[in-house]
Amino acid sequence: MVQGDESGTAASAACVKFVAAWALAGVLKLLLAVHLPLFGDEAFYAWSARHLAWAYTDVPAGTPALIALGTALAGDSAFGLRWPFLLLGAALPWLVVRLARRFGDAENAWRAGLWSLPLPLLLPLGTLGLPDALLTFAVLLALDALVGLAAGHRQRFDALHGQLALALVLGALAHYRFLPVLAVGGLAALLLMPRPALRAPGLWLALGLGALAWAPLLAFNAAVDGAGWRFQFVERHPWSFEPRGLLQPVEQALVVTPLLYLASLLALWRGFRRGGPARLAAACAGGLLLFYAVLAPITDRARFSLHWPLPAYLAAAALLPPLLDHWRARWRGLPAATAVLALSGTLLVAALFALPALPGLAARTAGSGLYPDNFLGWHEVAAAVRQQRRPGEVLVADHFMLAAQLAFALERERRVFVLDHWNNHKHGRAAQLALWGYDEAGLAALPAGTPLLLAVEPGETPAREHAAWLGRACRWIEGLAPVAVVAGPGEGKWFWLYRGQRREGEWPQGCAVPLPLPAASSAAAQ
Repeated sequence: MVQGDESGTAASAACVKFVAAWALAGVLKLLLAVHLPLFGDEAFYAWSARHLAWAYTDVPAGTPALIALGTALAGDSAFGLRWPFLLLGAALPWLVVRLARRFGDAENAWRAGLWSLPLPLLLPLGTLGLPDALLTFAVLLALDALVGLAAGHRQRFDALHGQLALALVLGALAHYRFLPVLAVGGLAALLLMPRPALRAPGLWLALGLGALAWAPLLAFNAAVDGAGWRFQFVERHPWSFEPRGLLQPVEQALVVTPLLYLASLLALWRGFRRGGPARLAAACAGGLLLFYAVLAPITDRARFSLHWPLPAYLAAAALLPPLLDHWRARWRGLPAATAVLALSGTLLVAALFALPALPGLAARTAGSGLYPDNFLGWHEVAAAVRQQRRPGEVLVADHFMLAAQLAFALERERRVFVLDHWNNHKHGRAAQLALWGYDEAGLAALPAGTPLLLAVEPGETPAREHAAWLGRACRWIEGLAPVAVVAGPGEGKWFWLYRGQRREGEWPQGCAVPLPLPAASSAAAQ
């Protein structure tokens, strides 16, 4: 009886520590979600939310739908956009606790949840309105259901089958990157789940419902000549060997923090050797880590992708407590050092995210690699557009991210035309702009003489090409004349505003457009 009381006391203490740490992390993420300016991709998803559809060329329907819900209930603000993602991010540590409970006692489950919190990669998840919050939620929900089914061998469609079906549907609505999760998880399930569990009709009904969730994305891509598939699986990847991709495990160790990364790998290995439900969870998580590590040398390295394996680390957290007990028995201070290093990494990430939330502080980083370019400058250029724009003027931006930020800042204006900038293609948004009719073809369809206000972000175009890029705008716009030069915080980025009108027909050769003030031009080129 005494032993049971001690066990219950230890579990209660672990629960209190987890809830307290989870609440502190939630308050920090809430503050960031309220005060951070919009990230560029968030603005584009918000633009998509003004054009609700079952699928888009860059993502399925889930993220824009959540943004539409968030802003409908909480208003057109950064927090209004982000609060559904904040809730999803807040639920993840609880899913780790739920998963860990399937492998051990309540104390270890609460400790596992506690160890998921200092993952540096977890802090942005839910703080920003991006697809990874829904994607990671779906992955953990599906893994928990699979592990539960493997342990319980349910035959009839019950709560766990329903949970799996829901997770598969949410994953299909979250991102194309749910497909590698399906491949790895499906292979692990086929090899490691008990045969009775695999033969259960409830499992196949859940899989069928999950498969149906991909129908809108398949139909959409069939209608647009596979634009989404091509970008996600062909165009964005070099598909040729790049040696720096071999450093992916080193990069992961740095962003997870070295000791926690090592502990996660060892926990997965010990979980696999343990057998039973732990083996299935370890195989799914380890397989996902291996998938990204093997493909790293031949896949996209030009965009930030360090967060892609995050679901695997959260699954590994569910298996961490027994390993840490083993470490504590042999090297008493090692678990504490792991925690301190992980917490330091999380605080560093928090500090980096606090920079754009404090424009005065961010201004001091202008000209350095710490300048949070993707968050800043939008407020200033939107204010200048409000001041300079005349009644009836149609807004044009030179690339998609500037257009999306203006569309959100200007009372979420739906129609902003976009020139055919290389950025639109690099980020897979050119085809979507064309579908909305906001590309150069849509601009060309405007009546001749329509007054236009053109916003340009010169930092997104090499300085030597500024004149040619502005001259290209003359294909559609005549009489271009500079009306304002706008600086972001600390003059870390610049914007140019031009006024003109839609020319009659198309001028095929371009023309000479006066650049703004020389001082501003040189600063923008740096």
